[in-house]
Amino acid sequence: MRKVLILTKTNWDEPPRIRHQVTRMLKKHGYQITFIEKCSYKSFLVKERMEEGITFYSHPELIHHQLRQSRFIQRANNALVKFYLKKIIHNLEFDFVINFCYDYSFLPQLAGNKKIITIINDDFEAQAKLGMEKQIRLQTQATCMSSDHVLTVSYPLYDKLKTYRDNVTLFFPWSQKKYKKPKNSLDRNTVLYWGFIGRMDWPMIERIINNTNYHYRFIGPPDRNEDKKMVDFMTRNHANFEHIPYSAFNELKSDDVFCSIIPYNPNKESVQACTISNKAFNLLSLGLPLVYADLRHLIEAPSTVMKKNKSLEEYVDTLNFYKNNFDEVQNDIELFLHDHYEEKRWLELERIMNS
Repeated sequence: MRKVLILTKTNWDEPPRIRHQVTRMLKKHGYQITFIEKCSYKSFLVKERMEEGITFYSHPELIHHQLRQSRFIQRANNALVKFYLKKIIHNLEFDFVINFCYDYSFLPQLAGNKKIITIINDDFEAQAKLGMEKQIRLQTQATCMSSDHVLTVSYPLYDKLKTYRDNVTLFFPWSQKKYKKPKNSLDRNTVLYWGFIGRMDWPMIERIINNTNYHYRFIGPPDRNEDKKMVDFMTRNHANFEHIPYSAFNELKSDDVFCSIIPYNPNKESVQACTISNKAFNLLSLGLPLVYADLRHLIEAPSTVMKKNKSLEEYVDTLNFYKNNFDEVQNDIELFLHDHYEEKRWLELERIMNS
């Protein structure tokens, strides 16, 4: 049995993202997994547990990655992280490393001659706090340079990372389940948002709600305090806005839903780094077409599958189209998903692991 060490800054119980997908895919194919979770600032102890047949560890960190404004602080934090990782892997066997941390350029010192595959799943530089852009860029560059291979999830990130080293491959998320034609229903009047509620275009969302007669169901935890305030405001002030704090994908109720809306704020640079949301293929597998904000680098797809929108008028027209043509768009959705199932991604990851 091959063994893999996965390094993240994510708790396993968070709503699933690509690191959860990759981990479960490896486990499904017989890999033994050690998963490093989100670092702690409150304890100096290494914590270990077993769950779902996966060994989990968490360890301390000196300071949050968005607050390391000098090379001295970065080196001090890295020294502490290396100390704890050495303790964790001292008696640990692993065949390769999958790394989700953009600031772990020191990994070759720990992994020896083991292959390091780094996955950059977000534009951390665009999300940087004031004064941190250069430091995050330099750390990302160093981590890419020290990795044997880099996977990334969007066209803009691919272009940026390729300037650091020519070892980058596009690796989109995928649908967890096969497409299943939705039940015939005359009562589909709900627009769904599912996932972390953050980086939203709240003024546009409110205008859409005020100018349509649909029900809007937002499912997921607010990402920041300002998003929580807006969710509370919308719930209080709009009878057709509903918020559900969390639902696993397998528990989603979609019999009354005719599309999914993804109304990110297109003025945020980190939003424009998106080619396809992690949740998108899962939602399509339910037969739900996608109503996107105006993302310049959105994956190419028929407008019957997904459509980007610049204005209120475009949003309203798109919503009305999917409402009135829900059954007619299903064949295009099913065809589009053929290239976005786990089997295709596994072949690509397996090729990289074995190269």
